[in-house]
Amino acid sequence: MTFVRFVVGTNQESARMQSGVVTELRLLKESGDLPDYEHDHVEELFTWLNDNLPCPPFQDSSWGRDGISWFKPSATAFITHFREMIAILEEHGRFVRMFSTTDPGTILYEDTFQVVAMSPRY
Repeated sequence: MTFVRFVVGTNQESARMQSGVVTELRLLKESGDLPDYEHDHVEELFTWLNDNLPCPPFQDSSWGRDGISWFKPSATAFITHFREMIAILEEHGRFVRMFSTTDPGTILYEDTFQVVAMSPRY
């Protein structure tokens, strides 16, 4: 099984130090730099994700900052929404990279669409 994740930053930067797409898009939205139509679209995307993607128990776990979320192949609808978010980020000068792996590390959490794993590589 191949897992994918997206990070904001260039390949000159360590992936471990880069932001996730949701975090970076939230920061962009809060900056006030988005036109109204993009701001509204971002809100729709966030609402859809919150309503449909299970939220791993980051707050209730002892994972610390080392838990990394990866999409499973079954997450096609979520990846499609992420690609919409990525397009907005890239329109505003944020470079986004996609990583894929068959070994995300030690799996701490799993649901139908994603895993949270720890790995010294990522």
